[in-house]
Amino acid sequence: MSNQKSVDSSLWWDSFSSLLGELENASLSSDLPPQLAAKLKQNHGWFVETVSRFKPPNASSKEALNADKLKIGSHELSIKPQLKDKALRISSCASLDEVQSYILVERSLERNGLSIDSIAEEYMHLALLDFYIERQCLLKCTRQILMHALLVGISSKGENFIRDEGLKLISDGLELKLISVLQDLLSVTHPVQMDVDLVSLWAEETLIEDNLVLDILFLIYYESLCICNGEMWRKICSLYRGIVSGSFNFGKLALSTEAVKSCYQAKVQLLLILIETLDLENLLQLVHDGTPFSKGVSGFTVTDIQQMDSLISGFDVLEEKEVAGLLFAWAVFLCLITSLPVKEQADVVTDIDHVSYVRQAFEGAALSYFLEILESDMLHESDGPVAGYRSVLRTTISAFIASYEINIQLENRSLSLILDILCKIYRGEESLCVQFWDKESFIDGPIRCLLCNLEGEFPFRTLELVHLLSSLSEGSWPAECVYTFLDRSVGISSLFEVTSDSIVDKASQIVETRQPLRIPGIEGLVVPPKTRGQILRVLNAKNALVRWEYKQSGLLILLMRLAQSLQCEGNKEGFLILDLLRRLVSCNSGVTFSLMDIGSTFYRIPAGPSNQMEKNSWVVEIICAVIRNSSPSSAGAVQMSMGASILAEMIKCAPTVVAVAVKANIFEMASRTSMFDFGNKGSSSGSWLPSGKLAKMLLIDSEQNNYDIPLVISVLDFTINLVERRIESDSVLALVAFCLQYVLVNHDSWKYKVKHARWRVTLKVLELMKTCIAAGSYLEKLGIIIRDLLLWDSSIHSAIFRLVCNNKHTLERLHSSRLFELTEIEGFEFAIGSALDVMYIMLSEFSKDISSNIPLFHQVVLLSAEKPDSVAAAAISLLSYTQNPTVQVGAARVLAMLLITTEYLQPYLSGNVWFVLDNNQITDLTEYFGRALFELLEHNEDLYISLMNVFTSAACYKPAFLVSIFSPNDIAGVKVGDNSQTKMPTSKKIHGAPASKKASLSDDLMTYVERSNDLITSNPRILLSVLHFVRALWQGAGHYITIIDSLKSSGKFWKHLSGCISSVAASKNVSLEKLSEMEAHSLALKYKCQSAILEIMAFDMFLEKKLMHAELLLKGASHTDRKRESAPSSGRSDSDQSGTRDVWASWCEKSILGSLINAYTSCEYESKIFYHSKVASSLFSVHAMGKFAKGDSGSLSVSLLEKIGKDFENLSSQPAFLDLVAQYSHRGYSEGDKLKILILDDLYYHLQGELEGRIIEHGAFKELTQYLVQSNSFESYKREYDNGHLPSTKEVYLYDLKCLKKDLGLDLWDYTSWKASKAIAENMLDYMQEVNSMLLVLSSKHSALRELTTIFNIFYDNQSKKDNAHGMFSIQQCVACIDHICKHIHTATELASSSEDASQEILDLIEAQAELLLCLIRYIQTGLPLSTVMFVLKTSGAGLKILADSKSYRVLPTMSTKLLALVMLLALESCTGSDKIDGLSNTCMGLLPILCKCMTGAAEHSAICCTTTDLILRCFVTPNTWLPLIKEHLRLPHVIQNLQDDGKCRLSTIPTATAITTMKFLLTLARVRSGAEMLLASGFLPSLRVLFEKDEKPQEEIWGLGLAVVTSMIHSLGDGSTCDDIINDFIPYIFAEKAYVVSHYLSAPETSDMHTKKRPREQSAPTSLIALKETENTLTLMCVLAKRRVSWVKATKDMDDSQFREKSIHLLAFISRGAHHRLGEFTGIKGCPLVCPPVVKEEFEYCEKASFVSSKHGWFALSPHCCAASSKFPGVSVTSTALVLKGHQPNGLTDGGPAPTFFSDLVALQMYRIAFLLLKFLCIEAKSAAERSVEVGFVDLAHIPELPMPDILHGLQDQAIAVICDICEPKVINEEARSIPSVLVQILEMALYLELSVLQICGIRPVLGRVDGFSNGVKMLFKVIEGHAFLHPSMKSLKQIVSMVYPGLLQNGGFL
Repeated sequence: MSNQKSVDSSLWWDSFSSLLGELENASLSSDLPPQLAAKLKQNHGWFVETVSRFKPPNASSKEALNADKLKIGSHELSIKPQLKDKALRISSCASLDEVQSYILVERSLERNGLSIDSIAEEYMHLALLDFYIERQCLLKCTRQILMHALLVGISSKGENFIRDEGLKLISDGLELKLISVLQDLLSVTHPVQMDVDLVSLWAEETLIEDNLVLDILFLIYYESLCICNGEMWRKICSLYRGIVSGSFNFGKLALSTEAVKSCYQAKVQLLLILIETLDLENLLQLVHDGTPFSKGVSGFTVTDIQQMDSLISGFDVLEEKEVAGLLFAWAVFLCLITSLPVKEQADVVTDIDHVSYVRQAFEGAALSYFLEILESDMLHESDGPVAGYRSVLRTTISAFIASYEINIQLENRSLSLILDILCKIYRGEESLCVQFWDKESFIDGPIRCLLCNLEGEFPFRTLELVHLLSSLSEGSWPAECVYTFLDRSVGISSLFEVTSDSIVDKASQIVETRQPLRIPGIEGLVVPPKTRGQILRVLNAKNALVRWEYKQSGLLILLMRLAQSLQCEGNKEGFLILDLLRRLVSCNSGVTFSLMDIGSTFYRIPAGPSNQMEKNSWVVEIICAVIRNSSPSSAGAVQMSMGASILAEMIKCAPTVVAVAVKANIFEMASRTSMFDFGNKGSSSGSWLPSGKLAKMLLIDSEQNNYDIPLVISVLDFTINLVERRIESDSVLALVAFCLQYVLVNHDSWKYKVKHARWRVTLKVLELMKTCIAAGSYLEKLGIIIRDLLLWDSSIHSAIFRLVCNNKHTLERLHSSRLFELTEIEGFEFAIGSALDVMYIMLSEFSKDISSNIPLFHQVVLLSAEKPDSVAAAAISLLSYTQNPTVQVGAARVLAMLLITTEYLQPYLSGNVWFVLDNNQITDLTEYFGRALFELLEHNEDLYISLMNVFTSAACYKPAFLVSIFSPNDIAGVKVGDNSQTKMPTSKKIHGAPASKKASLSDDLMTYVERSNDLITSNPRILLSVLHFVRALWQGAGHYITIIDSLKSSGKFWKHLSGCISSVAASKNVSLEKLSEMEAHSLALKYKCQSAILEIMAFDMFLEKKLMHAELLLKGASHTDRKRESAPSSGRSDSDQSGTRDVWASWCEKSILGSLINAYTSCEYESKIFYHSKVASSLFSVHAMGKFAKGDSGSLSVSLLEKIGKDFENLSSQPAFLDLVAQYSHRGYSEGDKLKILILDDLYYHLQGELEGRIIEHGAFKELTQYLVQSNSFESYKREYDNGHLPSTKEVYLYDLKCLKKDLGLDLWDYTSWKASKAIAENMLDYMQEVNSMLLVLSSKHSALRELTTIFNIFYDNQSKKDNAHGMFSIQQCVACIDHICKHIHTATELASSSEDASQEILDLIEAQAELLLCLIRYIQTGLPLSTVMFVLKTSGAGLKILADSKSYRVLPTMSTKLLALVMLLALESCTGSDKIDGLSNTCMGLLPILCKCMTGAAEHSAICCTTTDLILRCFVTPNTWLPLIKEHLRLPHVIQNLQDDGKCRLSTIPTATAITTMKFLLTLARVRSGAEMLLASGFLPSLRVLFEKDEKPQEEIWGLGLAVVTSMIHSLGDGSTCDDIINDFIPYIFAEKAYVVSHYLSAPETSDMHTKKRPREQSAPTSLIALKETENTLTLMCVLAKRRVSWVKATKDMDDSQFREKSIHLLAFISRGAHHRLGEFTGIKGCPLVCPPVVKEEFEYCEKASFVSSKHGWFALSPHCCAASSKFPGVSVTSTALVLKGHQPNGLTDGGPAPTFFSDLVALQMYRIAFLLLKFLCIEAKSAAERSVEVGFVDLAHIPELPMPDILHGLQDQAIAVICDICEPKVINEEARSIPSVLVQILEMALYLELSVLQICGIRPVLGRVDGFSNGVKMLFKVIEGHAFLHPSMKSLKQIVSMVYPGLLQNGGFL
């Protein structure tokens, strides 16, 4: 039994570092999450006692570590001996409790990834560092709680946990505890056991704790959470005195540079706390209000003040310089006290000499010390209450000014110091600036008075005023106040020589100018004569400073002085003016517009586009001149930086104005070639000469200046704004190239005076790259060249890779190193994150449409993936870097995109792309993901989704990557090199790595599956990412079968997923009109989730089908067994499949499936939304055109303005516009541009009425409206929606509203004349957003519909209609769904017709609807009620008609038309052969015109329309009815021309469906005389000749069908000249030029001698059923022509027709002998006389159907072997034994032979049809020879045609008799086999006829043995025929020919 001890629960603590992260990420606008609130409540005691909760060592804790287990409250620890020793050493070194030391060591080793056996120095340093981090994070948590509570409002009402927690901390004594902790820290000495090299670390961290404690104390007093009384003030003052005097050990901690800084900061913090607690602000209020000093108005009593003064009087400013600031504040405090109305008890206070304290303060340089504080790093790098510290100094200085009446007359250095201090205080602090300009702020009152004094001497005294105003302009409202303050200047001050003549009023000191007075230093500024002024002060006997009553804008004066100071090197005034201007324009865009408009006061220029720009360009030209004239020096660099910053802001406001100035090449960038000389693929690398001046100035600036905005940042900002505002020019391109090729590549090697400035540059240049990529698609020339630059410049790639290719361990080592500051590390991390973003964007944007010429960027990224320092390796490593989630997200996105890009580009790469996973990476990832993925979601949703995308990509393309991370029990079957191209370490190496439990993927996934019903409502984005991963697993089921089984085995997997789908059935459809962006996005995500779930179900159904099929094959199932493979099998497959089948059954049973179909197919498309968006766009365009014509460009981007100008030009050239110009001119309106503006105004109001529902009547304005709507100017802003780069997702193109808003500059319109137009633009954007919402939702909904259709197809594929056990969809439900879909299709097609420019989405909807309707009709097959059939036909017909007639489509939509036509075809086919035909005649009549119109369209739907029309003509309508319609509506020449074009363009020798179906349709036409005449008139025969001439051998089916059409035409036309023309013109071509084709189809298969028994015969060359039909059609034509003897002779006059007869006889012999083989003549597939496998889908389906002929003789016995004699036929085993025949008798199948099928019967029947035609042809030839013999009176043997040998004829006779007996033996014959006996009887009859001819010609008699055999057969034949009346009519002629060949046979048999 283990030894367990319990210790105090207060020794345990949870990680404060993670808690701090949660606090900092918590929303400030709402209360804390419940979980975070619970953590704060649990740790309340720690927050009050802070670091004192970390206890010192004690014996009981040390003894407790000897136990095996420790119980610390609710926590338990298992004590490991190795860690115990380390803990004891840490305890002695850090003076920490032993138990807490053990907790620390265990966490530190786990956090830093160290093993237990780590060396002492390593773990000691890291453990101590973690200890100090925990202490500091604890203090920061307390500080954060107070700051959060203050932001909420301490006095706010209502429930708020964080506010209550902050108040509770104060009430529980936080103030006193902090003072106690501070005293301990100030007196601390380093532990004796601490190593020397750790002392410095201890000192630095201890001082940081001092700073944090003081921060919290300052917050408490500054925010008045506690009132500091005299006793507490004296205690703090004593601490301060001890610090500055060195009586504490505090000063001894300054062992390093960082420690010295912390010491200095602590002194300053204590000083500011002491000043703040003096409450000078309250005293100023008392002075302002005249309130006397009494008890209660201050926190100090008179006694307190005396005691405090006694303490302060002991300070010696000469020895302790730091106390000068305290003396200064104390003097001000006393001065304010003495300024209050005196009370008796306050007399003692007024007696204190405050002046002496002021004197001492100035002797100690107090003001200089304050300035030093403001310039120190403390107020720039601290994360504490910096604004509060500044506020304390502001209050102190303000009180000093008020107390001692400081004004600008003060001539010594003190005034300059005060102004400098004020500038430092206000600069960068918006809150203080807002307070300053607030007139109610009494604290800033004295400073405002000082500012007004300075303004009174402007512009004589400019520097101080401009400097102070520049600092006071931080923030939008303060900047506006500064601008107003300067712009409303009431006068000008200047030196003036006072004479007796100039004095107007000596007493009032008023003077007047007698002549114009030039203001010195401002050329062009003159005070007019007779202007009066007030003497401000007299400088000497003659000169005085006068304030003239001449009003002029102070900003204009400053600009004029700036323009005149350009030539002065290092001009301080120019620098300050630029600084003021920069701060104004950067803080307030309205000020920027006003500033740019200042030039109009001096330059009165007429209105117009160019003049408007010139008017506003004066200020821009000044700034450009500043940049151009900047010298390559430190001051010049600052000047250029400020100028570039100002221009960058001005570009946002007035791009067109600045664009003109930019073309002047202000940075002196030189280009070798113009950007417009480059082609689309021209390389831009090296085309730009870098600016030597700019490069030099960048180096100077970074090394020498510490200005708050470095030059490089200004230049990059300027360049970014140029690109964003779409300004294209050579100078812009040169600047972009310079920034990328010089700044990006070289900036990391520069020297920087300002710390961490390097990372600012890195982030900014990477931001430029992102901007260039994003704007590339909107920039014509510039975008192409920048893209080329980014893809092919290796130096740019190297710069990016240097950032990206860092690993986790490198970053972790930085954190554990004391050589790097946290700010620098964070800058490095953010730079890596930004570089990863750039990498991701480049891979995603630039990987599209890449050909074999792979860019250098992709080559380096992908082909170097195997290297350890590659992008892939870095991304994999950074996945588990938990210090910065931004880096993790970036790494995950890059890795996912790498996996996808690799797959896309693999065909173009020279080698395989590998992803190396080393042991460390595997360990890091498995430990990271071992914490369960769902925990990530609580902290970072984006990170979780990014990681799921990585898993999804890996599952699709790199399965082994998942194996390396997750448990092998989850993922099985993936081997190294298993198409994954992911290298894995060997097992030995893995075992050598640190042991880590791999994450259970199935458990994590199941967690989300169980929450799917909640997530689809609360967070569908998360659920969708999980479902995409699950879908990828099912998609690659071969690799992930184990995890799939694991998920499904839970029993509730399908139940949870299907619940998301079932909810749709119960919910109502949401109207898409007025749907907000967030609502639309959420709804689209829900539909995508449903689509993903349906797709997973479809994959599962398909997987189970394949698994069951594989199981059957393994069990050696027969072909018959395979027919039943849709039925559930036993074992694992059955249990697994029951999930999806049960879900489907449940949906059917509960009518959920019907509701889903109704919901998914419903048409919620609002065409008016699309139309209104276009009208609104047109409305804005017209309005913008009017503005443009007036010369008002506003803040529109250059590209958009150019587009509007081009649109205006096109609009004004329209005939309707020109008509309006003529009409308006005729009526006497204005001319020129004013007239056009007037027309635009009228057009605008017409469009506005159209948008509001007032339709424009016909006329010019109607035409212009239609033109604008159709032109759709903003269509170019449509971009493909970012779907996460999932290839299976359909592309959706939405308006890029973010880009459009940026191009409009909409947020700036409130400051321009476009303010009134803002509502127009916003209305347009609202309509566009509605369009986006609708398209997004509809696209997602359509994807769900498609997946539902897929499931339906898979589930009911070959499903027996009687199988209702698992989810059978009832006929009634199906019919109801068909009715619903038809209604929705009708609605959708009507919307498509009503829209002038129908969207592609509505066509997609129609396609999806029609596809599902197709499935339902296929499922019902012949079970459709007549009413439903008619509804389907009317719906599909109406849809086709609408699509065909709609003006929205220039070309008939292919897929929609095809599917609707296919629906119509299937509906008609379901009625063929039934009694429904009669009821559909009239409906079909109405369909014919529509079908005729669609037949002339694209080949895809033309083929189906031809088939449908053909079916109607053959089955539903009589020729007399359809012929008039066909003649009227069918463009037959066009159909024939399409057929001809199809034959010309086709590359394959396989005919298309279009050609085949068209030929079949033409065949139907040819069977009617009028149809044949139409074909002849339409040029069918020449087109057929073109088809035949395409290849040496005409395509199969085309040849036969063509001959069949010709044959039918000959039949239909009958005797006459027309028919003779066909025969005379076309037939010779067939039998002469194409004789080799005829011979080919008459040739028998080439086999060896049939009678040899020496060896098995070789297998015959394969043929096909199609080829056999071609032979049939060829023979049919020959028979028709042979009957027309004259025509036949004429057709074959140039050739020997005997070859046809010979081939016919050979083919007949093959048919006769092929079915009579002796035993052993062929085995298996060897020597099979005929090989005829199935080749098309329909034939394979026939192979699955049972035989319809019950015969085991002749070709019906042999054909199963012929059809099975090929591996192409999967349904029959190729190892089946051959047919065995015994003797000469027809024989049947052996037990081992293949079973006959429907297909084998068709092949056999086709052989007999060919035999029938062969016999018919030979009979015709024989009859013709006999007639000739009669004519000449003798038998002319020379003209007797070739005839078959008797044995050939005997074989056919025997086969015919045997097969007829087999078929007719049953009393009832199968309907499908009913026609076969008739054919065989005719074969028998003709064979006898030919035999008779041979016997007579040769003069021989039948062989005796033959007579007996034939007699037996005939007897059997007549006997079985007696019971079948339909054969009786053919018996008469048969008996006649039998009696002629075998006289007496019938009499002897009793058959006569």
